[in-house]
Amino acid sequence: MLSQAQLTAEILKRNDLFTAIENELPQFSRSSLEESKGMAFLNRFDTKYVLKPQNALEFLQNMSDDYSLLEINGEVAQCYDTIYFDTPNLHCFNMHHNKRARRFKFRTRKYLSNGKIYNEIKQKLNSGKTTKIRQRRDEELNGIPILDELSNFDESFMGLLNNNGYKLEKLEPSLSVSFRRITLLNKNFPERITLDFGLKYGFSEEEFFLNDTAIVELKRDRSPEQTAAQIFFRKIHRMPGGFSKYCMGICLTHENVKKNRFLPRIRNLSFEHNKRS
Repeated sequence: MLSQAQLTAEILKRNDLFTAIENELPQFSRSSLEESKGMAFLNRFDTKYVLKPQNALEFLQNMSDDYSLLEINGEVAQCYDTIYFDTPNLHCFNMHHNKRARRFKFRTRKYLSNGKIYNEIKQKLNSGKTTKIRQRRDEELNGIPILDELSNFDESFMGLLNNNGYKLEKLEPSLSVSFRRITLLNKNFPERITLDFGLKYGFSEEEFFLNDTAIVELKRDRSPEQTAAQIFFRKIHRMPGGFSKYCMGICLTHENVKKNRFLPRIRNLSFEHNKRS
């Protein structure tokens, strides 16, 4: 009979990170969506770590004493579908590439576990904090109609931008992103951690799959404290590093964009590339 470590190694050989992660989750206690609302942190500090599969599994193996696992409708691995919008010359992407301290992204995201859809403005401020402004679109609220197609940039989304000081010209779909996410809630400190994996990018006829990359993001409403997650990353000598799912996707799917700043990260990515049928 194979040991747990041998079984995990066999699973990873099949490039099945989802199954390997799923096998680590029974050790965690569960939290509900209602319990997680106090850690929504729409105004927060973010710290990201990009991990290969084995490090991602090692991370989970060390977190169950200090973190619970968010469960929604009986599911612990939530699926997300997202459409990003940008100007024709990719103004949002270029602001990030050019290291603008204050920058923003626009997207429509569907949370497949509960069917909720939001238009979102994600802003990075000069202080280093990330803020998020949202507009719900899966049911008619306050006169805002239901959104039938994620790739539609309509008057309601434009109104959200205008009401928050964004006076931009036409926005159009620039990237589709889907991934799976598990969410951990710190039992002792206001901290939420997301672990994203199974990243899939799409634009025009191109599709890219990042099957052996996991992104761990620590989210807090104030400056970092010494939590179990931070202690783990120090122990394995892993420094935080930037990873914008949007910027990486644009670099992979848009051939002629300026991407010098992101080339070191891209060179370390392993991905599959397909043409859409």
